[in-house]
Amino acid sequence: MPMTLPVSRLTASTLAAALAAVMAAPVAAQDATPAAGARTFPITPDPASCQVEPRSTDELLALWYTPEGSPVPAATPLTGAQSTSLTVPVGPPADEATASEVVSVVSEVFGCFATGDFIRGTAMFTEDLVRSFGGEPGTTMEEARAFLEATPAAEMDGMVDERVIAITDVMDLGDGRVGAFVVDESGGQLDTVYVIFERQDDRLLIDEIIDFALRPGAEGA
Repeated sequence: MPMTLPVSRLTASTLAAALAAVMAAPVAAQDATPAAGARTFPITPDPASCQVEPRSTDELLALWYTPEGSPVPAATPLTGAQSTSLTVPVGPPADEATASEVVSVVSEVFGCFATGDFIRGTAMFTEDLVRSFGGEPGTTMEEARAFLEATPAAEMDGMVDERVIAITDVMDLGDGRVGAFVVDESGGQLDTVYVIFERQDDRLLIDEIIDFALRPGAEGA
């Protein structure tokens, strides 16, 4: 089974659907005066911002498959899209430096996916989250390797006209974790996700993404 479609669609529509409201008008979530040097929204993904050291192909395959080639179950699946109710962790507002770091992480991830650099983008995820970005059932290790070693596409499926509309309510969840709502726009549609970050080796990595997209048939229910 080819891996190009499952992975590109998952990363583009989940992360970018990943990274990014609880608001009809996102700008109303926090009415604080922007600090000096703060980013101006909306943010258009900039491929040049993708500077993180990429994971290796072998490292990714080791997270997705056993040495015998059997798929490894996802440790931290994307949640929300198939749920009828959600509970998200909350905490006090994070300090200005942490909030700025969250914006930088989200912007860089969007930049990596805008240029089609899947491997480099996953370097900003925890290993648990990376496991949830493997191929669809039936994708072999060989097919996964071929996808990862292919030349990155100029624009990944679903990333056309992508913009980060708002990153709001950045919260300190304790134990090195940070939560934030990320709102993005693609094809004229807004999507909101709640992103949980985990601090590892003095940097924030994305650990969990809770999607608030409507389930098929749920609208108007």
